[in-house]
Amino acid sequence: MSEIGILKIEKRENPNSRTSKKLRKEGYLPGSISGKGKDSVSVSVKAEDLKKGLSQYGRNALFKLTMKDDTVTGMVKDIQVSPVKGNILHVDFQQVSLNEEIRADLTIVLKGADTLEFKKLMPLRQLDVITVKGLPQHIPDDVVIDVSDIDKVENVYLKDVKFPEGIVPEGDPEQIVISIVETKRTSASSDEDEDETENEGEELL
Repeated sequence: MSEIGILKIEKRENPNSRTSKKLRKEGYLPGSISGKGKDSVSVSVKAEDLKKGLSQYGRNALFKLTMKDDTVTGMVKDIQVSPVKGNILHVDFQQVSLNEEIRADLTIVLKGADTLEFKKLMPLRQLDVITVKGLPQHIPDDVVIDVSDIDKVENVYLKDVKFPEGIVPEGDPEQIVISIVETKRTSASSDEDEDETENEGEELL
């Protein structure tokens, strides 16, 4: 079972843009907690605590969300980031049960991609994330695909990807995740372009 972090949160009584702006100036983030069959609850969390928690436990980590009169188990469902400054503006938590499966999007991490360069090959991603289902305590942050042993043009399908025990991918097993293609040879064409440029220069003299 994954280690569970702890985040102290507070309920917000009057959530609006003005109070959200004030919270951010004070080092807190506006947020919400949603749960199956429950109304969403507006909350706030210290920005530094959230960043440390995600850094220590991971993007899909479980947290004990402690409030003055209640404690729930949850995960970070969504993070809104400023497109200009890149800072976090809002965080949404999802209340979960350790006995109920959930869906999550896993980022794809390529292992051994550098070895493909020596074989004049390169990987092309056909998917940005892979959606999986499993108990929340078993959900990893990402899925690793090892391409170091590939030595020819071929595709890596969803059915070829290895997942941790208890984690099941959703989607077509024949979906292409990574395409391994040949690298284009640009050196010869570059030399030809240089020769043409030199010849043109000689004609102008």
